[in-house]
Amino acid sequence: MRRIALLSGLVLVGGLLGPSTALASQADDHGHGQVRWIAVQDKFAIVLPDGKTLGPGPGPGPGSGVPPVGARLFISEKLFATDDGKTKGDAIGRDHIECTAQVVSTTFLCDVAFVLDEGSQLIGSVALDLDNPQAMMQFDIPVTGGSNKFFGAGGEVSVTDMSPSPEQTVSLLVVNVEVEHASGHSAN
Repeated sequence: MRRIALLSGLVLVGGLLGPSTALASQADDHGHGQVRWIAVQDKFAIVLPDGKTLGPGPGPGPGSGVPPVGARLFISEKLFATDDGKTKGDAIGRDHIECTAQVVSTTFLCDVAFVLDEGSQLIGSVALDLDNPQAMMQFDIPVTGGSNKFFGAGGEVSVTDMSPSPEQTVSLLVVNVEVEHASGHSAN
């Protein structure tokens, strides 16, 4: 299901994110790096404040209103390396996304963990306003930390929706990070 359709669906059912890549050896001498991943959504669920869980499939139609405060969205995507930003390479891990509906209507606070098969993790957090579907086609996730290769990371992950159809959510993630080791020296 296309990301924008999913997000619109969240608003409609009363109750986010796509493809990425991992940190490659493209970091410069100052610890700055950019990598690209493709993320393909494969699982999602919506949990309403009363505990009712909604998963893939038909749900309430248009006119159902906005999600209630506290509604939560869970998304999981497979991550693939990409050189050209279009072609999926090897599977490199998964991302796990958890969003919570806030008091302001159609605003979700989302926490994201990019978990790579080689053991590194990159963590980010973003507030998204679902009232603006165009803004959901491209947005940035501030990096709040990480582990192993991403220890001490700062920067952002730029997300661009490149879904081929409404049934499949695919995103390009451009990871711009600066990594500092505990000693304070930048490294790859």
